[in-house]
Amino acid sequence: MTNERVRKNIRMSKELAEWYEEKALQMGVTQSNLMVMALSNYMSQEKAVNMTELFKKMVSEKLTTE
Repeated sequence: MTNERVRKNIRMSKELAEWYEEKALQMGVTQSNLMVMALSNYMSQEKAVNMTELFKKMVSEKLTTE
């Protein structure tokens, strides 16, 4: 990831927006920071799932060739 920053605008339900604003206040971070933290966490989880799937595929292929 680079240090270059880009702006993104999103739309969300009023209910989600209220929760999001309150969560940012509770955590003592800006709403932008909360969004970046959430998306970074999601990206890390997705990478972990992908690695797990790759590992399962490799193990499966190894078992079928033995």
